[in-house]
Amino acid sequence: MGDAFPSFAQEITSKRWIARQRLEDGGILADQTPDEPMVAMQSWPAVLDLHEGTEERPGLRRPQVGAVHALLGYWTTDPKVPATIVMPTGTGKTDSMVAALVAARISKLLVVVPSDALRDQIAERFESLGVLRATGLVGPEQKNPVVARLRGALTDLADVDRLLASSDVVVTTPPALDSSEAGLKQQLLDGFSHLFIDEAHHVGAPTWRAIRDAFLPKPVVQFTATPHRADGQHLGGSMVYVFPLREAQREGYFSTIGYLPVLDLLAPDEAVAMAAAGQLRADLASGSDHILMARAKTIARAEAITEIYQAIAPEFAPVVVHNRTKREQRQNAIGALHDRTSRILVCVDMFGEGFDLPQLKIAAMHDQHRSLGITLQFIGRFARGGVTGLGSATVIAAQTDYRHIDVLRQLYAEDADWNSIVEDLSRAAVDEQVELDEFVKAFNHDPDPVSIHSVTPAMSTVVYRSPVLVWSPTKLNEIYDEAKLLTFPIPVSERDHVTWFVTQSRAAVRWGTIDGADGIEHHLYIAYWDPGRGLLYINSSNNDGVHEDMAIALVGPEASLIHGERIYRVFHGVDRLTPTNVGLLDTRSRARRYTSYTGADVTDGFPTAEKQTKAQTHIAGSGFVGGVPHSIAGSRKGRVWSHRTAPGIKEWTAWCDAIGTKLLDDTISVETLIAGFIKPQPIDRWPDLTVLAVESTLALEEALANAVLSRDGIDVPWSSVELDVVPHRPDESIKLTLRTDEWDAEFLLLLPASGLSCVAVDVDVTVKRERSDTTFGKLATARGLLVNFEGDAIVEPPGILLRPDRALLPYVLDHQSVLDWRDVNIRKESWGKERDLLTVQGRMIQVTEEGDWDLIIDDDGPGEIADIVALREVDGSLVVNLIHCKYSHKDSPGARIEDLYEVCGQSMKSARWRRDPEGMLRRLLLRERDRLKNSRPSGFVRGSVAELNELINRAHQLQPRYNISVAQPGLSARRASAQQLELLASVEVYVSEIAAAGFAVRCSA
Repeated sequence: MGDAFPSFAQEITSKRWIARQRLEDGGILADQTPDEPMVAMQSWPAVLDLHEGTEERPGLRRPQVGAVHALLGYWTTDPKVPATIVMPTGTGKTDSMVAALVAARISKLLVVVPSDALRDQIAERFESLGVLRATGLVGPEQKNPVVARLRGALTDLADVDRLLASSDVVVTTPPALDSSEAGLKQQLLDGFSHLFIDEAHHVGAPTWRAIRDAFLPKPVVQFTATPHRADGQHLGGSMVYVFPLREAQREGYFSTIGYLPVLDLLAPDEAVAMAAAGQLRADLASGSDHILMARAKTIARAEAITEIYQAIAPEFAPVVVHNRTKREQRQNAIGALHDRTSRILVCVDMFGEGFDLPQLKIAAMHDQHRSLGITLQFIGRFARGGVTGLGSATVIAAQTDYRHIDVLRQLYAEDADWNSIVEDLSRAAVDEQVELDEFVKAFNHDPDPVSIHSVTPAMSTVVYRSPVLVWSPTKLNEIYDEAKLLTFPIPVSERDHVTWFVTQSRAAVRWGTIDGADGIEHHLYIAYWDPGRGLLYINSSNNDGVHEDMAIALVGPEASLIHGERIYRVFHGVDRLTPTNVGLLDTRSRARRYTSYTGADVTDGFPTAEKQTKAQTHIAGSGFVGGVPHSIAGSRKGRVWSHRTAPGIKEWTAWCDAIGTKLLDDTISVETLIAGFIKPQPIDRWPDLTVLAVESTLALEEALANAVLSRDGIDVPWSSVELDVVPHRPDESIKLTLRTDEWDAEFLLLLPASGLSCVAVDVDVTVKRERSDTTFGKLATARGLLVNFEGDAIVEPPGILLRPDRALLPYVLDHQSVLDWRDVNIRKESWGKERDLLTVQGRMIQVTEEGDWDLIIDDDGPGEIADIVALREVDGSLVVNLIHCKYSHKDSPGARIEDLYEVCGQSMKSARWRRDPEGMLRRLLLRERDRLKNSRPSGFVRGSVAELNELINRAHQLQPRYNISVAQPGLSARRASAQQLELLASVEVYVSEIAAAGFAVRCSA
């Protein structure tokens, strides 16, 4: 692959670049100089012998042969779409680039890489022709290319011309390329015939994409180990070759991977370090020349973790490297790893692409990555094969870090087989991109000015009935000629019955009448025909009309727009529908025919009985579907929309399918749907209702997720803080207490004209967050609190009362509600440290233990999810029972409404966990950790931390089924009052709509 100290025919240097051609061993001197580029290419064989190497006959690796052949075949079609090649780490991606250069006899190649280290590595490989030279696929008569490394800004046009004239291959990074003035950069790009992009998962980033798009339609090749991006963006290329990870493992390019999970709630970093150091000692004892890398997410974490390794494994001389490490220290650390005076490296994230040390075989994941792409890339660094003296890779990870994305949970499960799971995840990531790629390829072409990959339509459509059996997308050309189109000819997919295009037109500017100052307006149009349902969907950024001309062109004059009240069928299946915007048309008044209502005034958009001359023109609403927040809107004119943007056209068509199903359902009653809307009512004083509970909004919960609340110097995690309110009818304020085991803090909730605010009675509580500190009062005022009242009423920020207008049948207390409370002190609620079974909670734990539950957890205390949480996994479902216990205010059961207020409020608060069952499980684990840290008894009545941890790993695969229970022995089934039964009925309906949860009551006879 070239000698350790290569010599060069000649070097040409500029201020920010250097071009040179390597000489080979054996006294073979190149007769060209960097001033004479393309002489090397002329010496390359007309047909490169691309064969798979054997012991008898050296050659390329199988994936390299496949990749180059696939690329050469793709180029014979003269494509305008970039080619994407997926090759797992260790399969020889860089040498595939070199082979493609020679096999295709590329005259002028630009290679873009993500880091300086990788720029130098890849440049060296091109300078020597890499595996082609090492295996003899090119001989002495074939010369090496002149390779330039661009490190910074080009100074002027002469500098650009000199670089192009002096090189066959230029290797650079996006920052180096972007540092040049725009005109010079484009001049440089124009000088190349081909563009290779390494680590192409970066192409989703704007700087990378801009470089790629500026090069098109000339040939572009995107090389990557995984096409998956955390943001879900497609790479925008055609998958021409994918080498499966399972084949890479079978061929030995990708080593087997062992996984060692560590579960320690109190000291996870120490536990991971001990396990990793132990694995390193064992590997060295077995003769494997291994090095350990410990990954941290921040510099502070890396420094602290280094101290742990220095304490438990000083013989391995741990070193730490991060972006604040001085250059000399970094070089010394890397040198120590290479000469093995150190065998433990602690770093933030991981070294950038291009850091190549095959002996890295043990990964200690003190902080896990948050994306599949980076995780697979990280794993690939440790799983490189083909080096003698090395064993299998091992990953050690703490199982208490649960914020990774869904697809990674499989990796960190207790008994995970990383060899099969990594292959499955890699295949799934590729398959997802391939499926989208097939959708894109089904179009007759991808227009040059606008790529389909850059189209992100709004979730919006008009829908036409389409009785025809064929559609005619070519007739769109009769409406839009070439002059009106930015995308010509119009792309059409006959396979999926989808077409899209972008129009362009000139219009006078709105700010004046200036000759020559016209503006150019562009609009996106998409049409999707579903012959099975007989529906045509049309989406456009131009909402001025319903695009009847397009519909007639596509499916004929019999196309019939779905409009009027039928459109409101899209609200079907949405619980607790609340309007957010309503348009009202007055059929008589010409002076004020149309009014739009939003925010606090939205209720005025629903006419009363005496205002039947008015009708809604559109309704936008929000609510819950299956316990998950949902928004949807419809216009009588025929448009349906949601306040979301589709990541691509394919996803938009799937949304249309769901809309069409509702529009065709004649069993849906629009009148019932509209009558069921909850009409928001703006208020500036608290309603004359009993407060049941106060809970954080989603925005406040997100802001507090990893926060610590501090008062009098005592820190408490948010998971151990209770928003406690004693049920009462408020006057000017609502009294709220932040309750913890260490301190209480009093607040007042006020409702002035400016909106709901939270004010500390005494000293406010400090909220300590990762980036900034604030106070609870300020944060709660800014992010919002929800106040639950009796009668199924809620006040949400800034001061909106939401109360369904409906009559509820009284709750039925039957024999299943009655429980035997004999010998129980019904005045005592918690079973406490003593685990007293003769208490309300103790009795309910006994009852719960009689059921077939996998885990039963006593979660009683500030910040609780419920007093008792019971969990089991049944037939692919996560079954959850949240049991709220309350003591009786009297020694005997009765009809006291005060016995129910607080426990009903707790039930309503806990309904929100249906929207985040995995978050609920994580919170249970965190609360168990806090109990152990504070030397309190474990909350586990049945099951263990390990079993809860396993359930967390599986939770994303399970369908949540919730039941919320109230245990109040002070309630008598025989003597229950109408007020009590009404309250229980409202709670039952609330938890059913908010959480799709069942509701049960356990009371006395």
